[in-house]
Amino acid sequence: MDAEISLELMVGCDSCCVNKKRKATDQNGASGIIFKRMKPADYRELRKEERRSGVSLELKLGQYDPWAIKKTIVTSDLGHLSKLLLAADGVRRHILPHWDAERIENIKNGVRVSVWDCDTKSEHQLLFKRWTSGSHVFIEGWKGDFVGRRKLKKGDEIGLYWDPGNSRFNFCLLKRGPS
Repeated sequence: MDAEISLELMVGCDSCCVNKKRKATDQNGASGIIFKRMKPADYRELRKEERRSGVSLELKLGQYDPWAIKKTIVTSDLGHLSKLLLAADGVRRHILPHWDAERIENIKNGVRVSVWDCDTKSEHQLLFKRWTSGSHVFIEGWKGDFVGRRKLKKGDEIGLYWDPGNSRFNFCLLKRGPS
């Protein structure tokens, strides 16, 4: 029996695509692999069929950036008020969809949240609150646990996202600002 089983993996486009096929095993259990360069016309036909059917098997590799909320630290984030101010739009789009109605309702009074520092692998408890202006802030612990401990300065870029699997914020110092 000489039937072919396709284990097709295509990387790239047109002339650099490789079509890999494996022959079905024979009675003794031996199998062979045949590598064959995919013709540009075959690749275009495959893409046409994918568009027609609405299904694509194309593997896209790229950089995944989990940091849904990015912020450049400003003077008011470092000052005596001990708060990190976040834009309402980012919180509305990237955090609130993961929270239940009760937790969202309690934000106006403040909700105790865990914040995982991905760089130092440490967890901290902060109060997350919505101001009447609609902005959101981290308070009660921001200055000591992050500004002081991480030596944050004006111009540093940080990233945050809500991790629904662990019910916490993840924090990272993405880039140091100019000295």
